[in-house]
Amino acid sequence: MPFKDAQIAPPKTYLPSIDNLSTLQKEAYEFTKSHPVSLLFGDTGSGKTEIYMKLFEDMIKEGKTSIFLLPEIALTPQMQKRLQDRFSNKVAVWHSKLSKKKREEILDRIYKGEVSIVAGPRSALFLPLMNIGLIVVDEEHDESYKAGNRPRYNAKDLAIYFGKELNAKVVLGSATPSLTSYYKYPYFRLKGSFFGSKKIFTFERSESKITPLILQKIEKYLNESSQAIVFLPTRANFKYLICKSCSKAVECPYCSVGMSLHFSKNLMKCHYCGYAQKIPLTCPECGSLDLISQRIGTAEVVRELREKFPNANIQKFDRDEITTDRKLRKILKDFNDKKIDILVGTQMLSKGHDYHNISLAVILGIDNILYTCDFRAKEKALSLLFQIAGRSGRKREGEVLIQTLNEEFFSKYIKDYELFLKDEINFRKDLYPPFVKLLRIIISHKDENKALEEAKKVFKCLEESKKEGVEIIGFAPAPVYKISSKFRYNILLRSKSAKALIESALGCKCKICEIDMDPLSFI
Repeated sequence: MPFKDAQIAPPKTYLPSIDNLSTLQKEAYEFTKSHPVSLLFGDTGSGKTEIYMKLFEDMIKEGKTSIFLLPEIALTPQMQKRLQDRFSNKVAVWHSKLSKKKREEILDRIYKGEVSIVAGPRSALFLPLMNIGLIVVDEEHDESYKAGNRPRYNAKDLAIYFGKELNAKVVLGSATPSLTSYYKYPYFRLKGSFFGSKKIFTFERSESKITPLILQKIEKYLNESSQAIVFLPTRANFKYLICKSCSKAVECPYCSVGMSLHFSKNLMKCHYCGYAQKIPLTCPECGSLDLISQRIGTAEVVRELREKFPNANIQKFDRDEITTDRKLRKILKDFNDKKIDILVGTQMLSKGHDYHNISLAVILGIDNILYTCDFRAKEKALSLLFQIAGRSGRKREGEVLIQTLNEEFFSKYIKDYELFLKDEINFRKDLYPPFVKLLRIIISHKDENKALEEAKKVFKCLEESKKEGVEIIGFAPAPVYKISSKFRYNILLRSKSAKALIESALGCKCKICEIDMDPLSFI
C-alpha cells in the first residue's frame, strides 16, 4: 500500500495554467473536489481528460502526488505524450512492457520525490508513492482492472479503499460507467462532445460478416480520404472449424473449447492454453471431409477487405498482432499519421484512442457478447458499442454501422446510456450486484472424478454450515469445463453481506478451491 504519512517537497517549478475548461467542465471539476469518491459520467469526447489534468495540477501545487489508473492498452504514446507535455518529468508511466532497468529508474525517481504523477494499469496502485492526494480511475467500467488470477483483486475497489485510508480523493471516469459505480457513488453527467460533432447510426440486420453495405460505406469514406475502424470480438480467421456431418467443433485436447483458425500459419490455436496444431483435413471425430468454418475473426476480415480494396492500407489490431510495446506504438503512430486507412481489431479498439480523422466505425459480432451467459451481458455489449462508436466522428461528422439481429435493444439506448442504466437497475434488484454480493468458488483438478468429488464436498459443507442471509445458488460444471487439462466446477453464493460470503467459503477447507469475490467472469 502507498505510504500514508511521508511527505515530499513541493515542486521547484511552476506549471502553466490549464484552467481552460468549459462552463460544464468547471462544474464537473468542482463536483469532483467536493466528494471523497465521485463518478465523472462523461460522453466520449466530452473532455474528461482535461478535468483530470486540472486535478493533477492542483495536487502538484499542494505538494501531493496522484495515481492515474488506465486499462493497460490505453497507455498509448498519445496519453503518455499528453501527460508529459503538461507535467514534464514529474510524470512516470508504469506498465508490464517496461524493462527491468526502466522500472528501477522509475522507482529511484519515486524514492527521491521527483515523481508527482504515476500513470499505469492496476499494478501502479502498489508503487511506493508518498503523500497521495488523488487517485483517478479512467475507463472505470473496464474489466481489466479485475485480476484474472490469484489474488483476484479489483484495482478500482482497492483505489477506493486506499482513498479512504489515505484521505485522498478518488475520481472514477467513464462514458459508460458500470451499473455498480453509477448506483453507489455521486456522479456528474458531462454530456456532449467537446468538438460538437455529429454521428449517424445505421443498423444492418445480419449475422457477423462483410456485406455489400459495409463495402459500400467503406468505399464512400475512403474516397473522402477518411479513415475507418472495424470492430469484432473474435481474433484469427474464424473461431470454429465445425464438421457438417457430426456437428462437432475441432476442440483443443487440453481445454473444452473449439480452436481458432489462423490461415497465415496454417494452424489451429487454443486461445486459452496456447496449444496449436495444423489445420486438419478431416473431422477428428468422424473422419468426414465436410468441414466448415464459423464466426469470422479479425484476420479474415483483413483478408477480405484487402481483396476488395487493394490500394488501401489495412492493418490488424488485436493481441495476435500487438505483441510488444514497440508494435503498439508503431501501428498507432501510423494510424495517427493517416498511413493506415482501415484498422481492424477487437476490444483493443475501444480503449480511449483519440484520432480525429475516423469517419466510419463498423461494429460486427456484437450479438455474440449480448448472448453470453452472464447477467452483465447487456451492459457489456452496450458499453462496448458506445466505446467503439465513440472513436468515430470526434471532430467531423461520423457514421456508425452496427450489424445485429437485435436492433430493437440497441436502438432504444443508442443515444442514452443512462436510460439503460436506469432500466437495468430494475432488472437487478434483489438478485444481482449492486444490490447483493456474489462469490464464486472454482474447483479444478486434472482428475475429473477428484474435481467432482471435491465440488460435492464443498457444496455439502456449505449447506450444512449455511450462514444466515447466504443463498447457495448451486454448483455445476464451469461453462468452459476444462482448461489446461484441469476439469472445473463453479459454486455460486449470493448475500447482502460480503463478510458472510467470505466466512462461508473459508469455512469449507478445500486445497483445490479458488475464491473469486465479486466475479466479473463465470467461465
